Amino acid sequence: MSLDFLLHYGGRRLWQYVEQPPLDSSEVGGEEEEGPKITLDFELASDAWEARSVASDTLDPATMPRRFIDGCHYGKTVTCLHDSVGHPIPVRLAEIGGVSMRIEDRALRREFAHIERIVCFIVDPFPWHEIEDFAASLAGIGMRLLPALPPIVDDVRQLTYDYASMDQRTYTQAQVEMRVLEELALGQDTKMLTLVDGPLGRIEHPWVIGAVKQHRKNYLHPRGWQVFYALKPGERTPAFRLASQSSPLVSWYLKLDGPNGALPNWGVVRVEISCDHFERMGCDFGYLDRVSNSLLHLRCRQGSYTRAPVSLEPIVRAEDSLKSLLTSPATLAQRFYHLTGL
Repeated sequence: MSLDFLLHYGGRRLWQYVEQPPLDSSEVGGEEEEGPKITLDFELASDAWEARSVASDTLDPATMPRRFIDGCHYGKTVTCLHDSVGHPIPVRLAEIGGVSMRIEDRALRREFAHIERIVCFIVDPFPWHEIEDFAASLAGIGMRLLPALPPIVDDVRQLTYDYASMDQRTYTQAQVEMRVLEELALGQDTKMLTLVDGPLGRIEHPWVIGAVKQHRKNYLHPRGWQVFYALKPGERTPAFRLASQSSPLVSWYLKLDGPNGALPNWGVVRVEISCDHFERMGCDFGYLDRVSNSLLHLRCRQGSYTRAPVSLEPIVRAEDSLKSLLTSPATLAQRFYHLTGL
């Protein structure tokens, strides 16, 4: 069995559809590592938190990143299989990639990029020899099979009839693999100060800064949130320490932009560096000010770019550079359907 694997297990072309939420009866969780332990009085006592102005016309060259890392994940669910007992097995087709941009002579140039086409689904219910044959056939058409694990339901990793939860697992696995390609791009140079779009997570690099645009976790106490919502452009919160299962981090919130009338949480990024990085700089909180000021100078000023208030111009350029190497998901899906006979 080769590319006809999909047809054999009931694969059909899928129309565009509105995503459905997971079933209420399904308790899906535990996909992330244990929550970090937060030390909020790292820079200032919790009751003494106040905004710190970091904006300056004077730049410290030692705090200006010279490399910029971004990743991409473009794809969609293209078919759905069914195992012997009728579990839905969504199949995700995507292109993922990582790119590194470097500043050279005041110009931003792409120094490294890597793109992969992946087919991701939960492989557990199917005979392994069939999966191996399918993977080999995919390799023959320039695609890679990316196995995903089942979701965690009631604290047990298992198959479920909840389609949305099964589909989420393929998306999550593709995101994880995208981060691997970002790390591949990052690892091309371990000596230059580098900015990564997103949280550092398990990234190991001696000179890396993470800029997080989406705030999905509550790290702050009430006083911290008061300071957060009162930040003016060019100000940051005090730093706090995150001790997780991966590398411990120093983090703070920085207001890049935010004109009158903007949402109170708009224009704010959360910045991360490793504790090792902070210690190499002598545990100097002034270093965090200078890093923050460098990021302010790098902020995106394109009024036409919808995420400009929380974006940095070199990262936007990296995103554009990577997109130029990709195939549109619709075109890629049509090619996939043709090659697999769906």
